[in-house]
Amino acid sequence: MKKRKTAPSETNSGLNHILKYTGIFGLVQVLKMLMDIIRNKLSAKFLGPGGMGLLNIYSNATRLMSDSTNFGVAVSGVKHISEIQEEGNQEQLVEYACIVRSLSLLAGLFGMVLYLILSPSFSLWTFGSYENTWNYMLLTPIVCLLSMTGGEMAILKGTKQLMRITKISIYVALAMLAVFAPVLYFLERGGIIWALLLSHLVITFIYFFHSTKKIPYRVNLRSKALLKKGLPILRLGTGFIIAGLFSQGAEYLIRAIILQHGGEHDVGLYNSGYVIAVSYASIIFSAMDADYYPRLSGACKDTVRQNSIINKQIEALVLLISPFLIFFIIGMPVIIPILYTDEFTSCIPMSTFAMLYMFFRAFFIPVSYLALAHGDTKMFMMTELICAVMISLSIPFCYLHWGLTSTGMAISGCGLIEFSMIYLLYRQRYHFRFNTRHVTLYLIQFLLLALSIFIALTQTHWLRWCTGALLCAASLSMSLYVLSNESDVIERIRSKFSKKSHKER
Repeated sequence: MKKRKTAPSETNSGLNHILKYTGIFGLVQVLKMLMDIIRNKLSAKFLGPGGMGLLNIYSNATRLMSDSTNFGVAVSGVKHISEIQEEGNQEQLVEYACIVRSLSLLAGLFGMVLYLILSPSFSLWTFGSYENTWNYMLLTPIVCLLSMTGGEMAILKGTKQLMRITKISIYVALAMLAVFAPVLYFLERGGIIWALLLSHLVITFIYFFHSTKKIPYRVNLRSKALLKKGLPILRLGTGFIIAGLFSQGAEYLIRAIILQHGGEHDVGLYNSGYVIAVSYASIIFSAMDADYYPRLSGACKDTVRQNSIINKQIEALVLLISPFLIFFIIGMPVIIPILYTDEFTSCIPMSTFAMLYMFFRAFFIPVSYLALAHGDTKMFMMTELICAVMISLSIPFCYLHWGLTSTGMAISGCGLIEFSMIYLLYRQRYHFRFNTRHVTLYLIQFLLLALSIFIALTQTHWLRWCTGALLCAASLSMSLYVLSNESDVIERIRSKFSKKSHKER
């Protein structure tokens, strides 16, 4: 690999920008993750795998109802508000913020009532009886709160209040920890519903406290003319309702099937393995909604610029996530007991296999944003439907035939298929072209990742740790090499450390 310095305008500015905001949001997500780790650790200690499975079932049911009834305001609202923000029309911005908040409130109330009606059905479908109906009914206000906070987040993102978003992320994580720890300590399983309800009330207060500083809160549910102006949001958001129903419905269906055939214990293990493999690695993707999506939306009319932005995002994600994944794969026997308890170590093989999904995700997620940037709800719905059907069929099938470990293989297999499908569809529809300049680098990182999975599952003791350390070092060195050639981030870090060292002398 010949060393090649590129002109700043060619790569440095794009890669530097991505790394800057990935660093900012990634650091916030690391702090948030540390607090989530403490919360999960305490929850696992107080509830055990069965209680964690029950907590996850209720959380997913509530998220399913929220995503299915919120009209996609949290996402589609960003596009319209950011356009008005660019124009600099403050009066129109305030009016549109009122529209977004009104739609969010209406959607929340609709979702809450619908969830209340469907609570007996949720209990019957999930647990096979109506015994848990009251628990589902208690959770109905959360649907309204999620919709309202989604509207506030749309305003924050659309007006590019990135620092407020980072602060909110930290405060939300602190609030979740502050509520969950004492409630579950005193009430154990009996506190699951109350912990969810109280934590979302506190989170809603945090969002409103910060989002109303720039644009005061105002809704108007009586003005038909005002609500009519929000029709573009609803048209684009219709796709998100259906997509939310597909994706969250698939997640809920998977957990319901595991619950019926393996019990709460297996649901807890599956979810813990999924969180380790997918959720914690997602800190690398943390800047995409707040930074990447608005940038891509502004470039979708220029195919060359659009493809350049996507390929730079893919490059940055692969370089950052590859060493991270190898580190987690090799360190899993130590990481799982730290994050949870020794009872959860049986999810290690499943989580190890599922790590490949995040590598494939680094390729298809930047491309998948094209449908959102172009406002193409039909394409977005179609890909979401195909992926949801694929996941909801493959994971339960593998679990029922080969057990929990095979679900990790199914997750990674779905990731590879999703990448292939999105690339082929979006290449045709949006003229996306994959930059082949770094194909060798991507292949090497993939081979290192696959080899680390093989070592982790077949070797033990010193051979596992020594070989794993070498693989992680090789992946990290390769990423640092490319980053030092194509951005000045490494040079800036060195400069800061040298200045600090010089001052200390």
